[in-house]
Amino acid sequence: MDLLLAKLIITLRLHAEVFDPYALFSLKGDFAQSFRQAVCQADGLCASCMRSPKCPYPATFSRQLASDPAAVKRHQKPSLPFVFQLPVLPLPSAKGSEVEVCLVLVGSATQYLAEYWQALQYLFRPDSPRSFFPFSIVRMESAGYSGFRTLLAAESGPLTSDLLTTISCDDLAALNTLDSERISLRIVTPLRIAREGSFIKEYSYSTFFRTLLRRISSLAYYYYGSILEMDFKRLSAQSEAIVLAENYFHWEEWHKGRLCGIIGSGILSGELSDLHPVLLLGEYLNCGKDAPFGLGRYELARDPASGSHVVAPAAF
Repeated sequence: MDLLLAKLIITLRLHAEVFDPYALFSLKGDFAQSFRQAVCQADGLCASCMRSPKCPYPATFSRQLASDPAAVKRHQKPSLPFVFQLPVLPLPSAKGSEVEVCLVLVGSATQYLAEYWQALQYLFRPDSPRSFFPFSIVRMESAGYSGFRTLLAAESGPLTSDLLTTISCDDLAALNTLDSERISLRIVTPLRIAREGSFIKEYSYSTFFRTLLRRISSLAYYYYGSILEMDFKRLSAQSEAIVLAENYFHWEEWHKGRLCGIIGSGILSGELSDLHPVLLLGEYLNCGKDAPFGLGRYELARDPASGSHVVAPAAF
């Protein structure tokens, strides 16, 4: 597999108590506008902008299909080249406390680090008209595949772009300690996979894996210029042979139903070695609808005995 990622850790400080544990999941609509505000040089008039062909905004948000009909047939519509991993906030979240948000940049998105930093500053600026919750940025760090962090910027200070650390598939493979026959998988934020116009409400590993495989393949093609050399048919067939030795997955509705999907945990059992690369990448990329904005995040337990039933926070 061939794909390059950058993992950013943004530390936020609260300026007032927050009583909505899902507040950060509200950034979906505002982030695109903050990004446009950060990079636009033509007041939103893209057609007349001299920078338009090289503008980071359409490169990030246009989701333009490939000109090759075979590629369009093979790959799903491109997703966005970034992924937020958002925390459910503890209650109450006191003024002055800090929380961490993860932002993963995929492939070509890494060249726009400065623009992402500007967009985040607009998004979390306390005096901004787009500031919809009382957070401000304390610092942004780059996290390598080993977890080591490097400071890129602090509050409104300068950005040190050349310290950005990237993560490759080879890096993930080098540190892979997953068991070949049993893996504990925990879905942390609601997973939503559509089928025939509605979301499936029971977890199916094969459906989950095929959705994840299509997502990774599309991101690699559109944002890294790479066609994954993988036997999709064989891997899909192999995923169907994986069984759930333990199944504590269930449909959950958060925030009065505005956030809903499958969460919980289970033990995967079967021949898993060939599926490891996809599962490892998926920990960074999320899965399903609204994966770029925090949904469909999951974690793999390196010790399968550590899998346990997950109790979701109460709905608000």
